[in-house]
Amino acid sequence: MNRPLEHFTEKDLLELSGQFKGVFYKNQLFITEEMELMNGYFQYPTRLDIYMLIICVQGSFDVSVNLQEFTVKEGMAMAYAPECVLQMRHSRNAVLRAIAITESFLHEIRLDPNKGFSPLINCKEKPIWQLTKKELKIINNYFRLIRSVYILHDETFQKEMIRGLISSVIFLFANVWKRESKAAKIMEAPGDMGARHLTRFMELLHKYHCQEHQVGFYANKMCITPKHLSSLIKEHSGKSAAEWIDEYLILEAKSMLKFTDKSIKEIANELCFSDPSYFCKYFRNLTGLTPTGYKKQ
Repeated sequence: MNRPLEHFTEKDLLELSGQFKGVFYKNQLFITEEMELMNGYFQYPTRLDIYMLIICVQGSFDVSVNLQEFTVKEGMAMAYAPECVLQMRHSRNAVLRAIAITESFLHEIRLDPNKGFSPLINCKEKPIWQLTKKELKIINNYFRLIRSVYILHDETFQKEMIRGLISSVIFLFANVWKRESKAAKIMEAPGDMGARHLTRFMELLHKYHCQEHQVGFYANKMCITPKHLSSLIKEHSGKSAAEWIDEYLILEAKSMLKFTDKSIKEIANELCFSDPSYFCKYFRNLTGLTPTGYKKQ
C-alpha cells in the first residue's frame, strides 16, 4: 500500500482487502488478519480519510504523527484519525492487526468521531499505549468473534452484531487511553507554565497552520508577546515557534504534493501563500528541493 487512501472509497477498500486477508464489511470497515509491516508503507507524509486502530503483535516500528516521533513495540496499541499526518519511519519485523473504519460507519453506530477518537489524537496525548496481557486477550477474542459473525450464513442481525462488537472495541481502546493518559499526567511536573504554553501553542498550530504563518498570530491568541512565546517554545521543545510553523507547513505541502492531483498554484493558494513562486522558493529553502522535484521522487 504505497499511497494513502485519500478518499476512502469502495475501490480503495476493495484494494486494501484484496492485498491483505481479513474482514471486509459493507464498504465501511476492514479488519486485517496479522500482516507484516514492510518498510516503504507510508514512507512519505500521508493523510488518510479513515480512522484506524492498530495493534503491534510482533516486532516494532517507528512512526511520525504530526511531527511527533514514536516507537510502537510488541503489545502496544495505536490510534489514527483523519486530521493527522502519518509517516512510517522503519519497521523491525513488525506484525500488525488493524481496524480501518470510515466516518459513516462511526455515525451508524452512533459514535461521535470527535468524542471517540479526537481525544486520543492531540498534541497533549500520545497516540500509542501499552496494552496489558488481559487487554490483548480481550481484543483478540473480539477479532475472532467479529470474524465468526461475519461468516454467519444467517445474516438477519449480522449488521447489528458487528456494529455492537466494533463499538465495544473502540470503547476498550478509549478506556486504555484514559488509563495511560491519567498515568502520564501524574508524572508531569505541577505548575509548569512553560509546558502549558507549549501545549496550547501546538493545539493552535495544528488548527491554524495552513492559514496563519506568523508567530504574532499565535502569540496574540495566547495573550503574550511574540518574543516571549518564541523563548518559551524554544526552551521547552528545542525548536523556535517559527521553526514549528515551518515544519507543519512543509509537512502539509509534502502530503499534498505526493498524494493529491492539485497543482502547485492550488497548493500555494490552499496554504495561503501570496503566490506560487514565493511558495516554491519557501519550499526549496527548507527542503533543498523544488515542489516539482519532491513530487517526482
